[in-house]
Amino acid sequence: MQNKGSNILSLEQVSKYFYTSSGFFSHGKHFAALDNVTFSVKSGSSLGIVGESGSGKTTIARLMCNIYQADKGRVLYCGKDISTLSKTEKQEYIKNVQMVFQDPNNTLNPKLTIKSALSDGIKQHITKDKNEIQAYLEHFMGMVGLPCEYLERYPHEFSGGQRQRISIARALSINPKVIIADEPVSSLDVSVQAQILNLMKSLQKNGITLILISHSLAVVSNLCENIAVMQKGALAEYGKTLEVLSNPKSEYTKSLLASSSYTFMKNN
Repeated sequence: MQNKGSNILSLEQVSKYFYTSSGFFSHGKHFAALDNVTFSVKSGSSLGIVGESGSGKTTIARLMCNIYQADKGRVLYCGKDISTLSKTEKQEYIKNVQMVFQDPNNTLNPKLTIKSALSDGIKQHITKDKNEIQAYLEHFMGMVGLPCEYLERYPHEFSGGQRQRISIARALSINPKVIIADEPVSSLDVSVQAQILNLMKSLQKNGITLILISHSLAVVSNLCENIAVMQKGALAEYGKTLEVLSNPKSEYTKSLLASSSYTFMKNN
């Protein structure tokens, strides 16, 4: 069992390259989406990863979820390189590290009811007992503030904010240790954003490690105790959110603060 305060996810000198092509006959060239990035996330903590578009934020999230593999360096889970996990260990890793995407339509099958969508993971990782599955479903629908009657509906019957809540319930349904949320509110109305962010805050109180990818310093400053500032694939700054945003060391962080109309709540 992971002890609170020990590192649960780490990047060690990680680089990730992608290839671009300028034409049909071009061999293309590679660019570094991530370049020698190192930082750690402690169990039960919250980390916000910020930066402009193309800074490498989503690439980090996908590396941590094992959607991408590092070209250099290592991604560690509880101190172990995830590229060396056995089949059983990899299944456990998939269960424990869940991602919530910006667009919930990417994770919800339009042909499945919400009950079917949420039940699949529970059956695979938790229990196959119908009564226990129903209890899990009701519990997690309650956690995200949605009535159990919604379980029989289909994704198209919900608003964007409701679909995002369902996506979060789906991620929570298998009792993960880590939730990685990639811009979970950027496509939602302001009033709905507040509801989703309050839900994220409540997850932390339940001991879940939260990694929040965002372009918004306001969101990160009010939700995350630690912050990583990304610039063109490199780590510009990393540390306690209060310290970094109150006294930024890098010129890039200073420029983000200058161009942001955020409110930093120092009492959070």
